Amino acid sequence: MPYTDLTGLAGIALAAAVVLHSLSGRPNEKVKARAPALVLGGLFVLMLLPLPLIDLPLAGYVRGAIGDLSITSVLLLALVAASRCGLEAGTAASGSDPMRKRASLLLPLAAGCALYPLALGATQLDPYQWGFGEPWFLAALLLVAILAKLLRLPLVAASIALAVLAWVTGWYESANLWDYLLDPMLCLFALGRLLAMTVTGSQKQPT
Repeated sequence: MPYTDLTGLAGIALAAAVVLHSLSGRPNEKVKARAPALVLGGLFVLMLLPLPLIDLPLAGYVRGAIGDLSITSVLLLALVAASRCGLEAGTAASGSDPMRKRASLLLPLAAGCALYPLALGATQLDPYQWGFGEPWFLAALLLVAILAKLLRLPLVAASIALAVLAWVTGWYESANLWDYLLDPMLCLFALGRLLAMTVTGSQKQPT
């Protein structure tokens, strides 16, 4: 199997493992961290096992439907998995400041809302072409990463850095940097989380 297929399937398997594990609710604090880790690891491996008579894993079907996940999505999923396993790194990296959480979600949502309609021909401008190695686009990403670091938005800075690194090394089949930065599932997730945070915040306000 090509290396790019393995990396793409691994991202899908991680997403499926985290989603399935999340359906069981919040981990019990009395349960040792290794128990959720074993369950997550088992689900991850299960998604990569070839099905009988087909020789294609479950992750392959999902990948065929939605494509490869962006590095940003994989990073978020890894942090969620770490948090559910009780690891402090995952909990600390996700942060607790609502304003910074909203900013970290608004950035990929705004980028996706601008990118996908324009890439589909809404105007003659096609920003998707910038992802094939435009020097000024890389410089702009560097500037955004530096600003994110200064504004204490570590997820944004780390996502950009890891996405560029993965793009340079050819982590996925795509040669376009946008596919390493964003994916439709990430935009939908960001929209859902922002709506949920807005509803939760409005319910907490005194009437």
